[in-house]
Amino acid sequence: MNGLFSLPRLAIILLLAVSGCSSARSSQPASTSADLIGLSPPFYDPAVLATCDPPVGWKPDPLKTTSNHTDQVWLSSTRDTAYGVIHFRMPLPVGQSLAMSGFISQMRRTEGDATLLARQDDPSLPGIRFIAVGGLYLIRGNLQVSGWDGWAVYAGTLKNGLILPQELDFAVRAREHTRAGSLKNAGN
Repeated sequence: MNGLFSLPRLAIILLLAVSGCSSARSSQPASTSADLIGLSPPFYDPAVLATCDPPVGWKPDPLKTTSNHTDQVWLSSTRDTAYGVIHFRMPLPVGQSLAMSGFISQMRRTEGDATLLARQDDPSLPGIRFIAVGGLYLIRGNLQVSGWDGWAVYAGTLKNGLILPQELDFAVRAREHTRAGSLKNAGN
């Protein structure tokens, strides 16, 4: 996420980094066999440093990378629904709230617009559950941070597109089963 934080904010970032850093990593979600129906077997994706379970038959888009982030997206056959994992590096190990603000700022830069519609801190994640709408997409995401790393795992649809409930359900379940972090943490 290139330009996630501007230099004038450095003093604020340093204060927040000292007082509000989060080093939490989500554990594998409790699941039932019904939760896993239609999802691929989990695999570790080193490009996004996460264990992913995309819906069966969804095709990966080409990996999108910048100097500060990597975004892997899987699209449904209709291309109306997406499941994605964004891994980003932060200039300092900041807390979740500041990372969320940076994520929305980056979304605004890449899509021309971004509005955070809903946000809920979730200690069981641990992280922030959010809904944001940009110039092109509506995303329902989970944001997590650990040290210098952050992840936004999302189920997305086109802002003005058709929402197919079954596809969105698959994307949401894939999001909930994604485990952010290094391979050594993937089995936790």
